[in-house]
Amino acid sequence: MPDPPAAGEPQTTLWELAGHELNDPGAVLARVRRPAGEIGFPAGPGKWPEGNSMNGLLEELACHGFRARTVSADHAPELKAEIEERHRRGEFAEEFYRERLLDIRSSFNDAEPEIRTLIVVAAPQPIIRLIFHLPVKPVTLVVPPTYQYGVNEKAERLLKKCLKRAGCRLIRTSLPLKLLAARSGLGVYGRNNVCYVKGLGSFHRLMAFGTDLPWEEDSWGPARLMDTCSRCRACRRLCPTGAIQEEDFLLRAHRCLTFLNERSDPFPQWTDSSWHHAVVGCLHCQLVCPENKTVRNWSQAGDKFSEEETRLLLEGRRPEKIPADLRGRLERLGLLEYSEILPRNIQAALANSASSADSLLEEYA
Repeated sequence: MPDPPAAGEPQTTLWELAGHELNDPGAVLARVRRPAGEIGFPAGPGKWPEGNSMNGLLEELACHGFRARTVSADHAPELKAEIEERHRRGEFAEEFYRERLLDIRSSFNDAEPEIRTLIVVAAPQPIIRLIFHLPVKPVTLVVPPTYQYGVNEKAERLLKKCLKRAGCRLIRTSLPLKLLAARSGLGVYGRNNVCYVKGLGSFHRLMAFGTDLPWEEDSWGPARLMDTCSRCRACRRLCPTGAIQEEDFLLRAHRCLTFLNERSDPFPQWTDSSWHHAVVGCLHCQLVCPENKTVRNWSQAGDKFSEEETRLLLEGRRPEKIPADLRGRLERLGLLEYSEILPRNIQAALANSASSADSLLEEYA
């Protein structure tokens, strides 16, 4: 792996190197100067510094392309408490609270190891372009970065391997990821309620784990709004549904296309087919955001679905009724759990041929 830039060399962002190395984010990050206070670079993958320390673990993650922060596990109940307080003040739509926030865990049970540290991780992720072949013509739709689950398994395998050397364990958590990332200092909120990580913008996937390895730096602090948002209203102006608010980073969730795209109900009558460009989720506010100007063009060609496969998807079959090969591809894309709502989402986008994601991506290129 290449050495980090020497002192005095020009700093390079991850995305300026994107043209030929994005399939290996670890190799890219090794050429990017780390900001003061961020995690550093070890001698190479698998060469964990002496002492099996938490900082050494973070360096190993950085070497493989991840960004991470650690906080004491004692803070976990504060996440739930903050959500409940905001709910008490009426800041969440009741429907959104019941579906997404009510059952969030904030502690660990007795059957789990003595969890001392929470590790919150951001993995660089591109937009994935999918092509659906139809009798008339192929249509491109996208999967936003946050829906690709395969990177979770990669991070988990790496963490388990490293922690095993230290005689420690790792567990998955079901904590509120955006809030945890913001409170840990790994990220900040945008006005669009999306989490932004330095150097990655919003093109990443968050994950969190607990371990009994002691933390060395507890970076816990208040969640904050990104500085850029104080002088920018781009996402609010461009949001087609009016979901983004002026005064806070909490959305009108019942109007957000991402929220609507993840539910099985029919789309409200006030939605327009021209707004749809993704098989799940939405990218309007992220593509227009100035904090994403160096990453918004990062997309990769994904799967191509034949006419027969597209027809099967439009049937809305339950996962177990989908042919094994097609089911595996959906699972790799993070879409299997949405298989029963894909017909509605795809058909909404196809209702207007101009809603193909190609035109949207070209608009912000």
